Amino acid sequence: MAPKKQQKGKLDDLINPFALKNNYQALGFLRNFVAVISGIVIGICGVVGWHGFIYHFVSQLACVAAMVLKGCTKPANYFVSWNNLLFYGVFSSTTLLSYILFWMIFYNLCHVF
Repeated sequence: MAPKKQQKGKLDDLINPFALKNNYQALGFLRNFVAVISGIVIGICGVVGWHGFIYHFVSQLACVAAMVLKGCTKPANYFVSWNNLLFYGVFSSTTLLSYILFWMIFYNLCHVF
């Protein structure tokens, strides 16, 4: 009996689930780290209102740009698609609430007290 031919481009054969999970964890950690740092910077700068949320999304886009410049120019090697690299964890409660927490703490430390 001849061996079965593998389907070309079958997704299950091409992606290691452990490596994919590790990549998502690294991306989530990086996004949380960027959210905390940008929350501190925006709080010190004294940004208030909806403008602070715009800066959050700009900083998350800068995070994606840093990932691409670092070496993830072919995200198909590390993630399922570009959408995962762009939007994974941007709207997660951990990232957004960490940003708001540090934004408000450092705004209050620098401008209220």
